[in-house]
Amino acid sequence: MNNEVLNVTLDELKKRYQDYQHQVEMSVIDNYPFIIQVEALTVSTDENDHLIVQNVKYPTQFSNKAVDEILTLTFKNGNGEAVIPKVYPQAVWYKEQMNNIEETITQLEQL
Repeated sequence: MNNEVLNVTLDELKKRYQDYQHQVEMSVIDNYPFIIQVEALTVSTDENDHLIVQNVKYPTQFSNKAVDEILTLTFKNGNGEAVIPKVYPQAVWYKEQMNNIEETITQLEQL
């Protein structure tokens, strides 16, 4: 990885870390406090409010009622095997992502 690409990647990761930190700090009582993850992807909604599973930086947050409804659905991985979604409080999901970003930054800075 050349230095220019590495520096851009590090800058983007540091910015995302700060954005996520802001999300955690701004966390207050929320009507939509949960993030649902299916393996490495998160459950989101498209422009027509249909559920989709995708890799996004800022996933859709859901209410208790929506979580209960989503958990009744069947999700499958690439092998066609059923996958049970994980439900995270918003702050917990962002903190885990921040930990992953910190680890990645540390590894990239050692290159």
